[in-house]
Amino acid sequence: MRKTWSSRFKQSVQFRLTCFFILILLPLVAVSTFSNLRSQSILKEGIGERTQNAMFSVMNSIDLTMQGVYELATVLANDHDANRKFENAGDVLTPGAILDFQTLNKQIATVSSVNRIIPQVSLFHYPSGMLLSTTGYQKEENKEELEWVQQAIGANGRITIFFPRESRYNANRVIDPVYNENNLVVMRLMNLQDPQRRKNIVLLPLSKSYFTHLLEGLLPGGNAQAYLLTEKGELAASTAGAAAAAPPWPDDARDLLVRELPGYSDPMLMVRAVSPASGWTLIMLQPEKEILKETRQLQVWTSLIIAVSVLISLWISWVVYSSISKPMRKMISAMKQMRIGQLDTQIVHSREDEFGYVMDTFNHMAREQRHLIEDVYEKQLLLVQTEFRLLQSQINPHFLYNTLDSIYSAALLRQEEELGDMVLHLSKFLRYSLGKGRETYSVAETFRHLDHYIKVQQGRFDFKVSFQMEEEAGEVKLLKLLLQPLVENAILHGLEKKQGERELTISAGTAADRSLILEVKDSGTGIPEERLAYIRQELAAITTAHIRLMAGGADASPELFGLRNVLSRIKLHYGEEAELRVDSVENIGTCVTLRLPPRQERGPAGDAAEERKEGPMP
Repeated sequence: MRKTWSSRFKQSVQFRLTCFFILILLPLVAVSTFSNLRSQSILKEGIGERTQNAMFSVMNSIDLTMQGVYELATVLANDHDANRKFENAGDVLTPGAILDFQTLNKQIATVSSVNRIIPQVSLFHYPSGMLLSTTGYQKEENKEELEWVQQAIGANGRITIFFPRESRYNANRVIDPVYNENNLVVMRLMNLQDPQRRKNIVLLPLSKSYFTHLLEGLLPGGNAQAYLLTEKGELAASTAGAAAAAPPWPDDARDLLVRELPGYSDPMLMVRAVSPASGWTLIMLQPEKEILKETRQLQVWTSLIIAVSVLISLWISWVVYSSISKPMRKMISAMKQMRIGQLDTQIVHSREDEFGYVMDTFNHMAREQRHLIEDVYEKQLLLVQTEFRLLQSQINPHFLYNTLDSIYSAALLRQEEELGDMVLHLSKFLRYSLGKGRETYSVAETFRHLDHYIKVQQGRFDFKVSFQMEEEAGEVKLLKLLLQPLVENAILHGLEKKQGERELTISAGTAADRSLILEVKDSGTGIPEERLAYIRQELAAITTAHIRLMAGGADASPELFGLRNVLSRIKLHYGEEAELRVDSVENIGTCVTLRLPPRQERGPAGDAAEERKEGPMP
């Protein structure tokens, strides 16, 4: 059977020494691991703070840019000349209105030429649906249904940002800036002083590439990504591409996190910078392994130090074991030899220290023990054999022969201690068999006596045994030697013929009507179905009348003698209500169950007291 860790720790000094040395190393390992993790944490926090400072610088630049765009939109929206020309134009443009629009085109072209981040400026005349831009002008059909028109009108004079969903070419085969998916469009209504709130709109398209260029300057590595979000959470720009979506921020209370995100194979360092002026948010993602690559060499050295320390601990434990524990194992081995009967065992050594003195003392003790046993052993063995001859007329011959075979085998192996145990158990069982006139014993006493018998049988071959007894059943009186034939059958006909693991279970309990339930169960070879049917038929024929005929010599068949004997005794002693049932499955095992009705049966107090001297229940 494989040894467990606890048994190794108790039985091996070398194993304990190794464990102790490794235990001493645990603080070193813990401190090294903590230092490594702490350095990683400090590194991540430092990089996160530096990155966040750079992100705030970029956010300040973006805030200044957007502030300039917002101011330009306000200036254009309140331009007196442009508002006047738009107010003079009606739903249908006159030649004069068209001439005014051409003049406005030149004016907004001048504005675009002096502002590098605004490629084009557009003005929308709502009554006519005409969209003016530096690339020309065109009429918008179904102006009421246009998304950007609805958004600008819904803002009610406030600045709003429109994100085109797709690109569209105008009449000049140029992508219209209002319909360029690579732009974001800053819009507001014109002539804010007009109480009628006409729906003319100023549109300032901004290229997303401008913001993307700023974000790319922040990226520390090729696998890092940056996302710029408006105050409404709309994606204004991203280094991951136009189709990429910004990851949700998992913890609003913190601006520096390490999380595993969908779509990323490694944990990501997440840094956030929120502009207090505009409310825009800048988020940067960077793989954690790129940040920690600077600490990998430290991790390698830490692991190497730990490995070398463990090897040194194993070497020291082996040296200590060789100098201290090895002589102890020599003495243990010699003691084991003495235990199994090697009385001439001597420890050969050349030590002059304390271990040498102990070994010399053991050698002297072994010689004295051998002389003592040689003088007493033959007398004790002769006495035991004499007692066996006196009792052999009371013993089942088959059981006696098996017992003598066990004693003979033990003697050949010179296991005197085992021989003494077997003779002791045999003598106790014989005393119980004779009974000193008693006919009944308690269930607890019966189990103790069976344990003596079983220990004798275990000297012949190995098998497991377990006793199970309910507390209420322990004091119930039982006929002497009632279970012994059942146990003998289980051992000789079931377990002895079984290969592999073998187990015998003896149990006692009470039923609801206070009947005593006894079971003898083995995991032996079992009984074939035909044989089991025959046994049940034979036992079913046994009644009180039939038992009397058997006593008179009418039936002297030796077959099923043990079962017939047990069933006959319980029928005579407990009445017809007593039952014996045999259940068996071939190659699985057999279970014999006794059901005995309650009886008021008490033995002498003196006998019970005498039996208690034999020891507790097994």
